[in-house]
Amino acid sequence: MEQYSNKKFSLFEFNNLEANDENKYELIDEIVLMSPRPNYIHQQIMSRLNLEIGTYLKGKKCMVFSEVELEFDNNVIIPDLSIICGLNDFNIQRYKKAPELVIEIISPGSQYTDTFTKLYKYELFGVKEYWIANPKTEIITVYNFENKTNKDYGKQEKLISSVFNDLEINLSEIFL
Repeated sequence: MEQYSNKKFSLFEFNNLEANDENKYELIDEIVLMSPRPNYIHQQIMSRLNLEIGTYLKGKKCMVFSEVELEFDNNVIIPDLSIICGLNDFNIQRYKKAPELVIEIISPGSQYTDTFTKLYKYELFGVKEYWIANPKTEIITVYNFENKTNKDYGKQEKLISSVFNDLEINLSEIFL
């Protein structure tokens, strides 16, 4: 994840940036971060998680979203996946409340941002649970902010959400 420039941006300035490329732009603490499109391994993991979670949520009042923009406290963050239950709180572009669950899949340039900066921001925002999927180690770390706990799940384990306690995912089907 690269910095857009050394200039600090207000939310207004960020909203008026013209991006004519396929990159993702986020605003964190007045700094614009640019992420190139993810590689195929990242996309495979995201697609598999999206499918598993989407199947679980079928018939429930929540939905899983890919790369939805979250806006809070003058930050704009785009997680890989979000589970959102307050579907009436969307404006045209962004969701302005905390999702129940957020997932980030680490890319080579995003490890620090995903494991430190976003971890802190999601907790401040009120996200209940944050998953960090590491394709290299084939581990998903689950942070439960309500209970102040975290747990690592390896490829041969079944991940169990503490927010959606009947959501179970066999990680051998995520990390092939």
